[in-house]
Amino acid sequence: MTSNNALTSGARMVVTAHKEDGTSVLHSDSVIEAFSPMGPTRSSFVTFDARPSVPVDNRQTPPDLSRAFPRVPPGGVTFCITNMAPRHSAPMHRTVSLDYAVVLSGEIVLALDGGEETTLRAGDVVVQQGVNHAWHNRTDEVCRIACFMVGSEKITLASGEVLEQTVIKRPS
Repeated sequence: MTSNNALTSGARMVVTAHKEDGTSVLHSDSVIEAFSPMGPTRSSFVTFDARPSVPVDNRQTPPDLSRAFPRVPPGGVTFCITNMAPRHSAPMHRTVSLDYAVVLSGEIVLALDGGEETTLRAGDVVVQQGVNHAWHNRTDEVCRIACFMVGSEKITLASGEVLEQTVIKRPS
């Protein structure tokens, strides 16, 4: 079984910027610690950046999101890592976003509300278009996933029903 270190592992973030004359510089180089809002033995997150709208203003410094649950602002973008605990699941939920995800290590099952499932391994990529989904780590190892989320329009069905966001809530 894996150690808890992989679950609580943060990540190094290097941020670049410009001098007033336009010359490129390193703005910062730091380790962003993992945030475990669901408890120390469940999933953890490292949220690197979130911007409220696109296009972004590259003169702004990324906000401190070290204690933030990764959420994408409407019309904005978010970049984060999720560390999914062994034998842990994230319940069925939908975000109003287009999500690009890359499995960095481990293995995870993506389950859809229609009953389909697929297993993703290190190097696999998902382009997720605002669907209702769940994540299941059925292994004894932490699964680490990098996600880039872009705010999207809500899905409107032919019936006129609008598919709203259903988010995972923190335990009380």
